[in-house]
Amino acid sequence: RVSHESMLMSCDYFEQQHACGRITSADLSEAIAQAKANTSPAQLVSWLNNPQLPESEFVFCLADIVEAGEHGPWNRVIAEQISKWCAAYFDEAQSAWRMPWKKLPLFAAWKQAASIDLAPELTGLPGFRSLVASLPDAAAEVIPVLLESLQITENAAEDYMHRLLMTLPGWSSYVQYRVRDKSMHGTHDESLLDLLAVRLVFESALLKIHDSRSLREFWSGNQCADPVAPSESTRNLLLWHSALEIGFQRELCGKLIANATSSQTSKNSRPLLQAVFCIDVRSEVMRRSLESVTSEVETLGFAGFFGMPIEHVPFGQRKGVSQVPVLFTPKYRVREHLPDATPSQEKSKLRTMQLGRRLNHSWNAFKTSAVSCFSFVEAAGPGFAWKLVKDGFQIGTQGEAHSCSSCAEPNLHHHKKHSHDIIDDTHPESGIPPEDQVQLALGALKNMGLTSRFAPLVMICGHGSNTTNNPYAAGLDCGACGGHAGDSNARVAAAILNQPAVRAGLVEHGIHIPDDTHFIAALHDTTTDEITLFDTRYVPTSHKRDFKQVRQWIAEATLIARSHRAPTLGLGHLTGAQLGAGIQQKSADWSEVRPEWGLAGNAAFIAAPRDRTKGLNLGGRVFLHNYNHDADTTKSTLELIMTAPMVVANWINMQYYASTVNNRLWGSGNKVTHNVVGTFGIQQGNGGDLQAGLPLQSVHDGEKWMHEPVRLSVFIEANHADIDAVIAKHESVRQLVDNGWVHLFAIEDEGQTILRHLPGGGWESVTA
Repeated sequence: RVSHESMLMSCDYFEQQHACGRITSADLSEAIAQAKANTSPAQLVSWLNNPQLPESEFVFCLADIVEAGEHGPWNRVIAEQISKWCAAYFDEAQSAWRMPWKKLPLFAAWKQAASIDLAPELTGLPGFRSLVASLPDAAAEVIPVLLESLQITENAAEDYMHRLLMTLPGWSSYVQYRVRDKSMHGTHDESLLDLLAVRLVFESALLKIHDSRSLREFWSGNQCADPVAPSESTRNLLLWHSALEIGFQRELCGKLIANATSSQTSKNSRPLLQAVFCIDVRSEVMRRSLESVTSEVETLGFAGFFGMPIEHVPFGQRKGVSQVPVLFTPKYRVREHLPDATPSQEKSKLRTMQLGRRLNHSWNAFKTSAVSCFSFVEAAGPGFAWKLVKDGFQIGTQGEAHSCSSCAEPNLHHHKKHSHDIIDDTHPESGIPPEDQVQLALGALKNMGLTSRFAPLVMICGHGSNTTNNPYAAGLDCGACGGHAGDSNARVAAAILNQPAVRAGLVEHGIHIPDDTHFIAALHDTTTDEITLFDTRYVPTSHKRDFKQVRQWIAEATLIARSHRAPTLGLGHLTGAQLGAGIQQKSADWSEVRPEWGLAGNAAFIAAPRDRTKGLNLGGRVFLHNYNHDADTTKSTLELIMTAPMVVANWINMQYYASTVNNRLWGSGNKVTHNVVGTFGIQQGNGGDLQAGLPLQSVHDGEKWMHEPVRLSVFIEANHADIDAVIAKHESVRQLVDNGWVHLFAIEDEGQTILRHLPGGGWESVTA
C-alpha cells in the first residue's frame, strides 16, 4: 500500500510449488483453517490458474501523481539528486575530497549545498535554489510548513510521509540504522527527520511547477487516511504462502518427533572432543559432518560471539571493531600483542607497520587525487598488467580472510594475528579484569549448556568467510560478531577458560573443569569448509596424540561437508582434492558472484539439546542452539535465547525473505553492476538509491531460487508456560510472535509433543 510493491511471491512460483508437491492439498486446508478463511483448496487452485489483478488503494506522493500524468520519472530523478548528496555527506573516507558541511546536521548541510547547486534546476525544477534559501535551517520547522503548503491533512500525514521515505528505501533504512545505533550509545539523532524534510522540499518544488486546479483536486482525493482491507488476490496469495510454510513445518515436526522416538543416546562415556559452533545454519552441515566421522565427538551450538562482548583491536591499530551482536555494545577492549617479542621488538614492529600505513595512504592519495589521477594512469598503468593477469587467472591467489590473519599461526616475522592480550598493563583501558573473566566464563558455559562432562579437548569454533572482491563479505561472516569473523571471540573465550584462576572461580559456582581439559580456539571458513586451529603451541604434551586425532577428524569432516555443498556450487562432478581446489578457486576468483550461498535457505531456529536433532539432515536450513530447560532453573537462559539469538535469526531470515520476494525493492539487484558508496553501501551503476538488501545472486542461481521465502519457525524445548512468561515480559518478542513475524513452537515431553503458538495467545498440538 505504501511501497506500491508486493511482499509475497508470484502466482507462478506458488503454481510451481504445488505442481512439484512441495505444497499439498493438506497444507492448503491447514492454511485455510488457521486463517479461518471462507474458501477451499480447490478454489485456491482454480484462482491460481486464473488470478485476478489486485485492486489496491495506494498511498501517493505528489511525484507519483505527476509521473502518472506523464510529466517525467520524477521519483527516479529526485532519488538520484538526494542519493548523490547523501553519498557525499555520509562518506566514510572513500572519496578524495570531503564535503565541507559534514559537521552540520543533515538538513542544514543539505540546505547549504542545495542553495548553490544548479543540478535540480537543470533537471526541471526552476527556482529550486530560491525555494531552499527561503526555508528555515531546522527540519522540525520545515516539515509543518511544507505539509501545510501541500495541503496534507492531519489524518493522512503519517502515511504520506511514510510514502516519501519509501521512495528512498535504501537511504531511509541506512539513516534509521545510524539513528538507532547512536541511540544505543546514548546519542540523540534526528537524521531521519532531516532526510524526510529534504524529500518534502522536492515535493514542494514539484507543486510549484505543476500546480493546477485539477491536480489539487486529484491530490486531495487520493490521500488515503484509513487502513485499507487487503484485496482478494492478496488474501489468496497469503494463504498460498502460509501453505508453503506449513509444508516446511510439517516435514520438520515429523523429523523431530520421529527422532525423539528412535533416539536413545547415552552420555555416560566421556567424549574425546566437544566442539562448540555458532548457531549459524552453515554450522549445521559441518556439525553433522563431524559427528558422522566418529562417535567420540559431541557438538554444541551457541551464538558465535561465545558470550565475549569485546571490541577487538588488531596489533598496531588504534581502533577496533565490535565483535558483538548489533543488539549489544562491547564491554571490553581486547588488544593484540606479540607474546614472544621484547619491548624493543614490539616497538620496531609497530614502527614498520605505521610506516607502511603512511606510505600506503600517501600512495592511494596520489592515485586518486584530482590533480594526479590521470597522469598516474598514463605513467603507471602498464605496471599493473601482470597483476591483472595474475588476479584474472588466479595465479598464486587466495581469498581474502576478513579477520586479520584467520588462517595463520602467530609469527613475529609476518603480518599475522597473535594471541590476545587478556590483561594488558600497558593499556589501562584495555583487557578484562580477573573477576569479570570468571563471570564471562560462567555465563558462556551455562548458556551453551556445557557445565559438566568436559572432554579432554573442547574446541570453540567461530566462523568467517574467505572471498575476493566482495562488498558483501561482512554478510557472509558471523552475525553474532557484528559481521566480522568469530576467531577473536573464540580465542578470547579459550584463553579465559584455560586460566587456572578462572577455573578456581568457577568451582565456587558449581562448575568443575577437569585439569586435563584444554580449550582450543578455531575458525570455520564457511566458503571452503576448512577449520583452522589457533594457539596450538599451548596444547599440553599429554594431549598431543588426541590432538593429532582431532585434526584428522576435522580434515575428514571438511571433505564430507564440501561434498554436501558441492552440487549447489556447480561442483557436484568433483570429489576429493579436485573439489577442494575448485572451492578454493571460487573463493579466490575476483569475478565470482556466488563464492558461497551464505545463509540462503534458512527457515528454522531450534533451541533444544543436541539429541533432539542429532542424526537428522536439516539441509543447512536451521539455526541450532543448545538449550537444556531442566538445567535452566531460573529460565534466564530461555529469556536470553528469545531476546537475543532468536531476534537476530529473525533479522537474518527477513533479510533473505525480503530479498527473494521482491529483490528490486528490498534486495540490491544484479551484483555485477554494483559500486561501493562511502565504504558502507552499494549502488546500482553510478547512481540511484542505496541498495539495502542482498544481490539477486545471493538467492538465485540463474535458473531457480536457492532461498525458499518462509518466515522463521522457532522451536524451543521448554514448558510452554515458561515461553509465555518471556513473551509477556518483553514487548519486542511479543511483537515478533503476535504479529506473525515468526512462527513459535514448544517442544515438550522429551520431544514427543510439539505445540504451536496461536495468534493472540494459546497453544495447540501439532500432529506430524
